[in-house]
Amino acid sequence: MLIFDELKKNDPQLRLVAIGLAMGFFILLAGLWWVQVASAGEYESHLQTQSYRTVRVPAMRGKILDCEGRVMAENGASYNLSLYLGDLTGQFQAEEKRLHPAKAATQSHPFWKFWARSSSNAKSASLSRDEISALRWQARCDVAYNVISKMSQTLQRPLTFDARGFERAYSSSLYEPYPICQNLSPAEVARFEENYSDHNAVDLDVLTTRLYPLGRMASSVLGYVQKDDSSMEGEEAYFNYRLPDYKGVIGIEGGFDKQLHGRAGVESVLVNNQGFRENQDIGSEPEPGNNIRLTIDLDIQRAAEESLVQHQGENSRAAIVVMNVHTGDVLAMVSSPAINPNYFTGNLPPDELQKESEMMEDTNLLPQMNRATQTFDAPGSIFKPVVGLAALEDGLNPNETYQVEEDPLNPGHGCIHIGERKIKDTVAPGTYDFKRAIAESSNSYFIFVGFHHTSIEHVIKLGEKLHFGERTGVPTGQDSRGRFPTLNRVHESDWHDGDSANIFFGQGELAVTPLQMAVAYSAIANGGTVLWPRLVDRIEPQDPSSGEAPTIEPSGIVRDHLDVSKRSLTILREAMLGETQNGTGKAACVPGFLICGKTGTAQVQNQHGDLIGHNFWFASYAPYENPKYAVVVMVQKGPGPGSGGIVCAPIAHDIYAEILKKENSMPPVVAMNVR
Repeated sequence: MLIFDELKKNDPQLRLVAIGLAMGFFILLAGLWWVQVASAGEYESHLQTQSYRTVRVPAMRGKILDCEGRVMAENGASYNLSLYLGDLTGQFQAEEKRLHPAKAATQSHPFWKFWARSSSNAKSASLSRDEISALRWQARCDVAYNVISKMSQTLQRPLTFDARGFERAYSSSLYEPYPICQNLSPAEVARFEENYSDHNAVDLDVLTTRLYPLGRMASSVLGYVQKDDSSMEGEEAYFNYRLPDYKGVIGIEGGFDKQLHGRAGVESVLVNNQGFRENQDIGSEPEPGNNIRLTIDLDIQRAAEESLVQHQGENSRAAIVVMNVHTGDVLAMVSSPAINPNYFTGNLPPDELQKESEMMEDTNLLPQMNRATQTFDAPGSIFKPVVGLAALEDGLNPNETYQVEEDPLNPGHGCIHIGERKIKDTVAPGTYDFKRAIAESSNSYFIFVGFHHTSIEHVIKLGEKLHFGERTGVPTGQDSRGRFPTLNRVHESDWHDGDSANIFFGQGELAVTPLQMAVAYSAIANGGTVLWPRLVDRIEPQDPSSGEAPTIEPSGIVRDHLDVSKRSLTILREAMLGETQNGTGKAACVPGFLICGKTGTAQVQNQHGDLIGHNFWFASYAPYENPKYAVVVMVQKGPGPGSGGIVCAPIAHDIYAEILKKENSMPPVVAMNVR
């Protein structure tokens, strides 16, 4: 060939050019091989990365169950209608042509005047770029509006079209479904499936939502959740899109959010060059959260809440705690008024949502408030057993009497003078021993005993063993310390005998939560052992067949000991039995179930010292022969007549009646002799 013939000539310059050309061709071929063969996998990986979008798929949140496995919080299906924008591409283009159809040119141009021709129609060519963009948005909005209007007619529900929201969704993430209607009722789902079979880019999405089937019942214990799709610890942090998820805020939902939440999964969505969804693959399955089984007994919880509503109304300010005195298990915990936790997930009809909102405004209710563990108030006379126990330990003879003097300004009622201060008594003047003073709740007697048969220091030390002024440790984020004076405080120069007298009948620098009093009365009932209260029994997997062992929360954990004699506890127990048999707590009596109790009434004053209401109490334990349950009821009311025996004791009666009913319905335990 000519080229090779020329190369055979002894021409160094020509040979150098030939070698350069050969090297160039070799480099070009090597580069093509590197791009198309060696690096093909890398480029394919980059292409897939650019074509896929990651979606965070929330895990199935664990259930909250009562002590018998009955559901208190669970997951439900939320039916939503969504618009898939990729399926509307053809309609968008057709609507754009309808708004501005192509027009034939009015005159023809010679073939050499190719610059006069246009790939688009004559009408479009006459529009500016901004006008063309506005035209396209108008076409898309018109199509979406028409689809949503048809959906409104199909569902028989008024739906609105948010043009700005639609524009944001179209501009940012075409592969995401655009929601047009949420929380469809079963009837609406049926209408959609029956009357809209072609779907026309509209589809029914089923998402998980949080449901509380009991409504307000035990809601202050359960807490509530709010929408939060952020990544949990250990999860992937970056996602292109996150499906709706929830996070616990307060109560059990908040305190055990990590265990309930589970681990989110990942879904990969393939999108085309225009950004529309093509298909989807599951990258990793979500791992469901664990169930939380509480110590709450729904039968006792229901009896407590229904009794409170019956006696004091739906929006009364009150709290109730029922506790097992040997294990510390909280069997019921009521806080009123309460909010329906379905309010926060939107799973309520519009009229009920409005009702809950108005209730919160009318009662100034904070949704996170749990009156059983957070609000602390003066205990009044239910603190007298602590003073009496300290006096008995210091040698008080329960048969020794004290003469309550008559109040000259209030004949028929007693009083006591501490220095120049007169402290009123609700009991009649006369002779009182320990049993009568407990039964009729004499302020004068316990003030006298506090000064002459024990001391403020001993009362404070006993209160410290009961851990007044300290948190109870409930894992709900709703635990207050209360208020209780220290030994250093009672030795300060501004502490006077009047301050000690206030403590002796449950007022002054003393404030407790109902749960703290339940712990204290449990210790008196069980022989002097102060327990940590327990709300959670176990944490267990949602799937019983998973083989994963549940985590059992230990019960009966001892916090302290009162170190008091059996004699003192027996005397106090007999006196408290007299309170419910013949004293102010008679309304709590249940036939066949002997109850030891103490009523209390404490004044509530504003910052100016004006009386604005009362805290009414009834604290108790039963049965007398072998105590097992402690029941504390607290009701706050405005100024007016009332007492713990009138306001609270009837509620305790209903609770004990339910407890007795449950015990009688339990099958007898049959002892078996094993040889």
